[in-house]
Order: sequence, then structure tokens, then C-alpha cells
Amino acid sequence: MHYTRYYIFIVLAAALALGTGCMVGGKYSKPAPLSQAPDKYPQLSNTADSITAIKWFELYQDTVLQRFIRTALDSNRNLLAAAARIEQSREIAGIVKANLYPQFGYSANAGGGTAGNEARKIGGGVDGGSFKMYGTLNWEIDLWGKLRYNNQAAVAEYLGDIEARNALVVSLVAEVATQYFLLRDLDNRLAIAERTLAARRSGTEIITQRFLKGFTAEIDKLQSEQQEALAAALIPNLQRQIIITQNALRVLMGMGPGPVNRGDALFSQVVNPNIPAGLPSQLLERRPDVRLAERDLEVVFNRLGVAKAGLYPSLSLTGILGFASPELGALLGAGGFVANGFGGLVGPIFEFNRNKRRISQFQYQVQEVTRQYEQTVLTAFADVDNALAQYRTYAEELEVRKAQVVAARKSLMLTEAKYNYGYSSYYEVLIQQNYLFDAELAESTTQQLKINSLVFLYKALGGGW
Repeated sequence: MHYTRYYIFIVLAAALALGTGCMVGGKYSKPAPLSQAPDKYPQLSNTADSITAIKWFELYQDTVLQRFIRTALDSNRNLLAAAARIEQSREIAGIVKANLYPQFGYSANAGGGTAGNEARKIGGGVDGGSFKMYGTLNWEIDLWGKLRYNNQAAVAEYLGDIEARNALVVSLVAEVATQYFLLRDLDNRLAIAERTLAARRSGTEIITQRFLKGFTAEIDKLQSEQQEALAAALIPNLQRQIIITQNALRVLMGMGPGPVNRGDALFSQVVNPNIPAGLPSQLLERRPDVRLAERDLEVVFNRLGVAKAGLYPSLSLTGILGFASPELGALLGAGGFVANGFGGLVGPIFEFNRNKRRISQFQYQVQEVTRQYEQTVLTAFADVDNALAQYRTYAEELEVRKAQVVAARKSLMLTEAKYNYGYSSYYEVLIQQNYLFDAELAESTTQQLKINSLVFLYKALGGGW
């Protein structure tokens, strides 16, 4: 029993060492904000609420779009794969954490045999029985923080996978909205092209009748046919783009190719137009890709700690507690009791600078990942500024496009009247038709780009998840 008390003393001493062990690599701290970061964005209005607090279903009012986004969040294959990666990382973190604690096991065996005297002299066999039953303990004492650094690195990787999924959610919501608004733009441009084609066909019929009666020249008829063909050629082009966009939406929702439903028309879309104040500090706190970059830095920092702890000796405890006897009947008696405990110390002496080079490698990796983190932050600031500029300029451009459409429509009406009374050539009518057609198409595209600029801003601010 004296050895049992000694064994217990070793275990208690090891537990004390585990609680007071130092971490030779220091403690991770969050990177300081970049000096190049703007204090605030002048384009943002000074309102109380923040767009980063708005949920995607509050930002996008179209119920069909809301249903598409929900379907994508439930069924997108990349998002499902990211969720599986999170579960893997959580289990790995649990495995690594278990290394901090003692490992208990058991061992039992029984057997025996017969061997003559001469055979036993050369180890040729065992004469008799052997019965053993042990409980085992193995424990590496984390004196220098190696196991704790490994644990913190695994936890940071797990949290990084969560941020990677959050970043994917932001991108997925934005991509579904972008593709949907593009689809409504294509639908609107197709309607413009079909309406224009119908008007030009009617005009071609009138010009043809006038030509046949000798009231107009053949050149007018040919020019009218060209204009009709231009509108007709755009229709299959737009139909092709619609099919491609529909399939892109369905892939995002985890579906095969096919048509999709429509909700509000392009110019009926209601997207929250208020761009409230948002500071860079808020941006850093919300953007998942920035958080992911910081987690990557934390992982490498802890790997550096593991490398530094490798310069110092490792203390481990092993022990067995059980019974052993040559006879099964005497196995559980006092004479068969076994209690052994051992402590081991292993450390490097001379390894041709292998450990030092490993430390140097991780130090350079910390520098690399730090620069990547800073690049991610700078990109985030630029994304917000770009999205703000896009929204402001597209809003201004849309007002000009609307005025252009009104002017082109009135100009065409007056030019057609002048032609009908013989005060202008048909060529002038064709020019005004093209002006109106191009203006209507440009107005539709600008409306889509204006709406999508809000999508980009919402994504840049890290919202939607």
C-alpha cells in the first residue's frame, strides 16, 4: 500500500503542475485596427438604425424572392457541405481537448502452457498459467502549454468554419437576390423587345402598303424591315439569358434545370432605400470573412505556441492498477494486487536546429496570415465604399434614364406625325425609334443595377445572416 500512496502523490503533483503550467508562446490578442481605415463613410446618412441589423427578409419584400432565399438556405449543396465541415471541426476540437486529461483504459489476458526444463532455458515456452487484469492510466502533463495551444488552435478552426459558413450564407443570400433581380430585368427587357417588335411589324405593314401603292420609296420599306429584324433578333437573345439565369437560380436552391416563378415586376420591387450610418468598427465586427481571417491568424499563433513548447521537456505519467497471478483462483487475492506508477521526462538536446526552424517557420506564417487579415480588412472597407458609390450614382443615373425615355417617346410621336404629314423623312422616324428602344432597355438595366447595388452594400456590411 506504500506504493499506492506514492502513486497517488505523483498524480496529485501532476494535477497541480497542470493547473499552474505556463504557456511559453504568450496569449493571443486581437489585431489592432488598421491606420488606413476610414473613421466613417461620408456617403452614409446619419440615421439611428443600421442596415447591418436588418434581416434579409426585411430588406427584400418580394415574397417569391423570400421563398427562393429560404429554399437556398435549406437546400444549397455548398451550404450543406459547410454545415458538415462545422460538425467535423467540432468533433476534432473535442478530440484535441481530450488530450488535456488522463487517458484511462484496461487490459486483461489469460493463458498458459507447458514447457520442459531445457525449453525454458532458452525461452522456448511458458510452463504454467498467466492471468492478468489491469486498469491503465496515461497522462501527459501540459507544463508549457503545448496541449492547451493545440486545443485553442482546434477551437479557433472550429469557430473559423462557422464564420466560413456565415460568409457563405451572406454570399448565397446576395447571389439569389442578384440573380432574381437580373431575371426580372431580363423579363422586362423581353417585354420591351416584344412590344417594340409588334409596333415595328405594324409599321412595316403600313410602309409596305404605301410602297405598293407608290406613295413611298422602297428604301423606307427596307429600312423598316431592318428595324423590325433588330427587335426580333434581341428576343431569342433575351430568352436564352432568361433560361441561363433561371437555371442559375435553381442550382443555388439545390434544384435541377427548369422554370421559376416570378413575383413583383422590376419597377415594382421594394427594397429598403434608407442607407443608415455604419462605422468601420461595426463592419469589422459583422463581416464573416473578416472574422474568418482573424480566426486563421489565431490558429497560426497557437501553432507557433505548440512549436515553442516543443523546445522544453514533456512530462508524462503512466500507471497500472489491477491483479496478476499464475492461478485464476488466486487472481483477486491480496497477493495478486498490482499498483505501479511511473513518471517520464522526455526532451530535446540537439536536433540540428529542427525545432528552432519550426518556430521560425510559424513566425513567418504568422506574418503571412497577419498580412492576409489586413488585406481582408482593406478589401472590406473598399467594398462598402464601392457599394455606396454604386447606389448613389445608379440612383442619379436612373433619374436621367427616366427623363430620357419620356423625351424619346414624345420625340418619336412628333416625328411620326411630321412624317405622316410629309414634313420629315422616314429615316428620322427610324432614328427616333432606336432612341426610344435603347432608352427603355437602358432604363430597365439601370433599375436592376440600382437594386443590386443595395444587395452589394448589404453583403459588404456583413448583413443577411
